[in-house]
Amino acid sequence: MIPLITPADMRQMEQRFFRETGVASIELMEVAARALCDAILARYGAERTVYIACGPGGNGGDGYACARMLRQAGGRAAIVSAREPNSPDAAENLRRALEAGVPEAPADRPDVWVDALYGTGLSRAPAGPAADLIRRINADRAQGSAVVAVDIPSGLNGLTGTAYDPCVAADVTVAFQYAKPGCLLADGPDVSGDIVTPDIGIPASFYPAGSPALSEDADAVAALPKRPRNFHKGMAGHLLIVAGSFGMAGAAAMCALSAMRTGAGLTTVACPASVVPVLQTLAPCAMCAPLPERDGALAPEAAGMLRELLPGKSAVVCGCGLSRRAAPEVIGVLLDGDVPTLFDADALNLIAAHPGLKASLRPRHLLTPHPGEARRLLDRPLTDPLADARALAGLGARALLKGATTVIMTEDRPVISARGTSGMAKGGSGDCLSGIIGALMAQNPAPDPAECAVAGCLLHGAAGELARARRGVRGMLPTDLIDALPEVLTRYE
Repeated sequence: MIPLITPADMRQMEQRFFRETGVASIELMEVAARALCDAILARYGAERTVYIACGPGGNGGDGYACARMLRQAGGRAAIVSAREPNSPDAAENLRRALEAGVPEAPADRPDVWVDALYGTGLSRAPAGPAADLIRRINADRAQGSAVVAVDIPSGLNGLTGTAYDPCVAADVTVAFQYAKPGCLLADGPDVSGDIVTPDIGIPASFYPAGSPALSEDADAVAALPKRPRNFHKGMAGHLLIVAGSFGMAGAAAMCALSAMRTGAGLTTVACPASVVPVLQTLAPCAMCAPLPERDGALAPEAAGMLRELLPGKSAVVCGCGLSRRAAPEVIGVLLDGDVPTLFDADALNLIAAHPGLKASLRPRHLLTPHPGEARRLLDRPLTDPLADARALAGLGARALLKGATTVIMTEDRPVISARGTSGMAKGGSGDCLSGIIGALMAQNPAPDPAECAVAGCLLHGAAGELARARRGVRGMLPTDLIDALPEVLTRYE
């Protein structure tokens, strides 16, 4: 996993670094500015005109120092100050920049804008001269100027990824030491561009425990056990999928197909008896266990039969196409059992509606809500993805909060999964994710549901990217994602 750091943790880490090493803050600013200067020169060369928009704080100090360094390297750098510096380091670096001959920028359009207006702690919409500069930067970008953001695009919340109005749209963000979660969450990917993370010399020993991380390919490899040649289906786990209802059999089928494509050795779908013919047609490689139904959804009498199905199962997925009409007793059986279980869709809504079910959640369970389902589970508005994922895990289970960027709360830290595409914003994509994660849980002895969720999100996102390449962002379907899974899996095996 790739370390990330929240704005608050970054401030604490820096202060501890200064306190324990004796390094002065302006010395660290010099290192950061050098890393920024090097990134600009590597990407755009020394012959481009570079205007650096500087705010009054530390971010502006980085900008002033970078302007001096660009000038000394033969570059054509100029500065635009939103306000007079209000920190000693920024004031000193403005003095050094002017002494080095860095001019004030004229009103024309540069080749490159450097956004050094606001740092990572912004929690409100920019106003005044800084807001006017942001609008100028974005207008120039629309006319062809490149934009480099210093640590984070100005106007973007570094914790939640909310883009205020106005917000800089960058082509590249130079994030010092570690990227900030806001660049990867919510609006962040749309305004951050490429993210580079130069090391500015703070040792890893200062990194705060429990800080978030970004998943990477190695996390998927770890969840795919190597298979010997002497292998049979029973060694790849038996996944039980409790899903489907009248009118939503397709959700159960997509979950089953995704699970089988991800390597589950045996897959059984426990569903209302009336939808068995549909499932046997759509997912012929899966077995079906017909259960009693009422109004097209699982009836209370299904609970006892479901209990008899649990022995011998490696993992369970419950909820895809289940319907809120399903009997809560069905959920209770799975919560009381000892089989690792993923709860999705209407299983989550039933848990939210019945406090007794919620009280039975344990670490062997995985909750995979989208924001609407998360609001119902938490019985409060959502605040920010990291805090909300922690709160969901506080209910007693592992948690995966869906979104354009997904947050998985593991035992000790939140993990962000940034793979995927907007083409996955279609009904059925979540059913595929449940099947993928369920298959990983089934294939791993004593699985940690959160670790399987991290790997499952990587596979899901990579398959979505491949489906988009083949079908286009609007034309792709969740079934295209399923078809892409075999090719994606070959990358990790």
